[in-house]
Amino acid sequence: MSFTKFDVPDPEPEGYLLLGDPSAVPAINAILDVLPRDARVVAILEIIGDGDETIPISEHPGATVTWVAKHVPSRLGEAVPQRDWSNWLAWLAGESKTVKEVRAILNTVHGFPLSDIQHRAYWMRGKAMRLAKERETRELEEAVGEKAPAPVAAKGSAVRPSGRWRSERGKELLGSIRWKLGVAGVMQAFISIMQLIPYILLAEIGRRLLGGETGWDAFRVPVLGALVSFGGAALLSAALMVWLHIVDAEFGCDLRRSVVSKLARLPLGWFSDRNSATVRQAVQEDAGRLHYMVTHAVPDSVAGAVTPIIVLLYLFTVDSGLAAMLFIPVLVMVWLYSIMMRDNADNLARVADWTKKANADASAFVGALPVVRVFGGDGRRLRETLNGQIDFLNDWQRPMAATKALSQLVIQPPTFLLLIVAVGMWKIKYGGMTHAELLPFIFLGTTFGGQLLAVLYGLAPVREGRQAARRIGVLLEEKELDRSDVAEEAPHGPTGLRFADVTFGYRPRVPVLRNIDLDLKPGTMTALVGPSGAGKSTLATLPGRFHDVIGGAVKLTFDGKEVDIRNLPPEVLQRCVGFVFQDVQLIKGTVRENIALAAPVASDADVEVAARAAHIHERIMRMPRGYLSVVGEDAYLSGGEAQRLSIARALLANPPVLVLDEATAFADPESEHLVQQAIAALVRNRTVLVVAHRLHTVAGADCIAVMRDGRIVQRGRHEELLAQGGLYRELWQVGEEIAA
Repeated sequence: MSFTKFDVPDPEPEGYLLLGDPSAVPAINAILDVLPRDARVVAILEIIGDGDETIPISEHPGATVTWVAKHVPSRLGEAVPQRDWSNWLAWLAGESKTVKEVRAILNTVHGFPLSDIQHRAYWMRGKAMRLAKERETRELEEAVGEKAPAPVAAKGSAVRPSGRWRSERGKELLGSIRWKLGVAGVMQAFISIMQLIPYILLAEIGRRLLGGETGWDAFRVPVLGALVSFGGAALLSAALMVWLHIVDAEFGCDLRRSVVSKLARLPLGWFSDRNSATVRQAVQEDAGRLHYMVTHAVPDSVAGAVTPIIVLLYLFTVDSGLAAMLFIPVLVMVWLYSIMMRDNADNLARVADWTKKANADASAFVGALPVVRVFGGDGRRLRETLNGQIDFLNDWQRPMAATKALSQLVIQPPTFLLLIVAVGMWKIKYGGMTHAELLPFIFLGTTFGGQLLAVLYGLAPVREGRQAARRIGVLLEEKELDRSDVAEEAPHGPTGLRFADVTFGYRPRVPVLRNIDLDLKPGTMTALVGPSGAGKSTLATLPGRFHDVIGGAVKLTFDGKEVDIRNLPPEVLQRCVGFVFQDVQLIKGTVRENIALAAPVASDADVEVAARAAHIHERIMRMPRGYLSVVGEDAYLSGGEAQRLSIARALLANPPVLVLDEATAFADPESEHLVQQAIAALVRNRTVLVVAHRLHTVAGADCIAVMRDGRIVQRGRHEELLAQGGLYRELWQVGEEIAA
């Protein structure tokens, strides 16, 4: 109950290390229930009393559970095996001292970054329990003849694994400008002192006035000093802000270039698993959230620390009693703020999650708006997301609204002024101080409250910046396509495709495809069929290196010579292998630009020839500006029309190997015939791999491969497979019944 709801992180860690005692078992069971079935889990639990090992643990296929005896606080930490825990997430709950020691062991011995350890101590040993523990330890020492092992938590007590955590990359992002931020901190400390000098000099002027001095000679030095100090501080502060903004602009530019460059090196499958909102958050929003950390966080923090310290040191030299009273509003504010921020780290992280989800659902709703308007959709999913975001913000912010208002009120200058005047007049009345001694408090005692408030307001942007840096760091650590062996150019000649003992999985050690052997001869059509989830679409993406195989190889054959696609430059592979997907992607541009996407230097005549072959030319000419009509503005296409446009794009690209993933799936019945005619023109004289759910569309294929559970279980021509019986005939009979 001490923890907040457990959500599976995005991106998922390599595995989960769960540590606790019997009281943590219900929480661990809840975590096991929501983890993916293919996740790796190591659970280590300490025995507190007899029979603890019989407590039921939720079944999870990837989990190993170990119980360890409880003799010393570090026993649980020592039970963590020495191995590479890179990019694992640790979850820890238990007694306070045990949690503290185990957390130290995870960090210093096993290399876990503190940000990758979710921990909570939810009970503390009392005196009697501590005495009982010490007695148990003595009994153990007497039994084995030696002292219980000491906790292995000292820094450097063991060599850290050589593995690397993705989350650590976020901290490295600011490494290139860390020295600049240090210089900014030193400059801001000097500026803060200069900004205080005028107030001190004003207090001195007031003292001299109350002392009866009226001549200019008595005020020349403090007045000129105040003006020089004020002007110099203003100039230096402006120069510092301009410099930091220049640093931020250069840093942001380099960061965005790194992110965009990283996106260019990621496999296409990475984008298939994510929406545009996720990519936009990495390139635009997260990079923007680092602005405050680079430009304002250091000056605000230094000013918030230096100003109160200098002010209080000076005021204590004037009157220590009244200076001590100034701590009262500060302490009240800290107490109130600690109440507000208690357990709020998860909520701050959820703000970004809700924002990303709302952006994704809004983008999906806008993209599907034509369909929604035709079929009467009400945007229920977007509305539910926005309502959920509103409910979350209300549940989080509303209960602490009064506390927030009071914490802001107590630190305002009028509050300090009221306290200074009340206590100061009381002391003057009873001879504890003079009127002249009260002036420094009036001038300076109200100045540092605003600085402290600015620091507190800056904590949330700093947290958001750190989380943004962490997300960007995780993105920059994503696995790229391996281009170390890219050296070959594609030979000339008839081109075929071969899957040689291919094994592939989206997660390590969890294969989706197993030992696929399939040879597509040049100029032939091969169809992949099978029930949903068999792995057809996954296999069809591999020739384009949407993902790299984990076993075997995908090869192109050129007149009998085989070349691993991993040895081909990406641009060469794109020329050799073309795709027509179910879900057509059109760019914001003219119809001509969409057709010539893979061949931007193609002539208008070539574009028209491809459009005519795809049976989309007549439809284009009915648009307001023909081929210059802009998609989404004056060119609106149905599903079948968009599919024919993508076929024209593939015809113009003219790849020798073509992959069709159920190209007629989104075609309306009226245009399906035209799509089929366009496909017939597209596949002519090419090596074709087609994913099909409607078997009658591929009955004439040269080879039909039947897939189930990531394997090819049957292959042959249509007539041969019907004669064999088995899965293909079952699928065909089901299709016939549905058609009837």
